[in-house]
Amino acid sequence: MPFRTPRALVGALLIGLVAGACAGGSGSTSGPSRTPGPTSAGQSPSTAPDPSVMPGSSTAAVDLDQAFIDMMVPHHQAAIEMAKIAQGRAPHPELKTLANEIISAQEGEIKQLRDWRQAWFGSSATPPMDKMPPLPGMTMPGMEGMAMGETMDMTADIEPLRTAEPFDMAFIEAMSVHHQSAIAAAQTITKSTQRPEIKQIAAGIIAAQQRELDQMKAWMAAWYPG
Repeated sequence: MPFRTPRALVGALLIGLVAGACAGGSGSTSGPSRTPGPTSAGQSPSTAPDPSVMPGSSTAAVDLDQAFIDMMVPHHQAAIEMAKIAQGRAPHPELKTLANEIISAQEGEIKQLRDWRQAWFGSSATPPMDKMPPLPGMTMPGMEGMAMGETMDMTADIEPLRTAEPFDMAFIEAMSVHHQSAIAAAQTITKSTQRPEIKQIAAGIIAAQQRELDQMKAWMAAWYPG
């Protein structure tokens, strides 16, 4: 069955990408499914909390740094799995090259984030892809109306790509939404963190993923002009 993306979201996504270009893009583009989870109070930096528990609503920079790591690791893992599917299915070699770059960059960032989590919070353990806790204070597709303690199933972004047709269109649509949420998280943590390491990796995420969004938008216009 051909891959179908909700027209309203795809339209909004593509309009946003075009607007961004004029002013200067897994699985389901309707957003990952949500899973309820328990809440926790703000944790001491020396305490290693249960990684499946949603971070507390404290605005302390140390709490949000941990929340950023606990979101970004499974978020990156989902992008890597999506890219691995593209390595085997993408008909355009340009998209396979992009997939290789996503895997290499985000595997390196995952290692760095987990090293920091071990050093700062006493554990390198992060939530699994099917229980990703959103970063408090940010908004992204699929987060509207989420209650404290809910988590997101990022595997919902992956499975549809295994059979989607045309694959490159489906991948670009899904990865564009995925990149937008990573950029939103990086922009959010930049405003609150006091750690230069987090500021640096967030800046790198914003720069790299915005560049990839722009490239995917150009490919979409060239390959699927209709």
